[in-house]
Amino acid sequence: KLDKPRYDTSLGQLTKKFLKLLSDASDGIVNLNTACTVLSVPKRRLYDITNVLEGAGLIRKSKRNNIQWMGRLSSPCGNIAKYQLEKRN
Repeated sequence: KLDKPRYDTSLGQLTKKFLKLLSDASDGIVNLNTACTVLSVPKRRLYDITNVLEGAGLIRKSKRNNIQWMGRLSSPCGNIAKYQLEKRN
């Protein structure tokens, strides 16, 4: 078994991939069990991400194991891109 490079498994990269899943969801809702399978990570890694995003008011737990995007823009990836642009200026 080949290990993935550390960069590919970083929390930052995993967050980007998770936000992409939210962005691709037609209703803005992602099931954590499905996300674990798609992203090939343990659920505890997604809990690290969702706890921070929930604390920031960007997501909420809509049902058991379901996460819903609540950010100001319709797309989580668009919101992150906007934040990164503001941070640079």
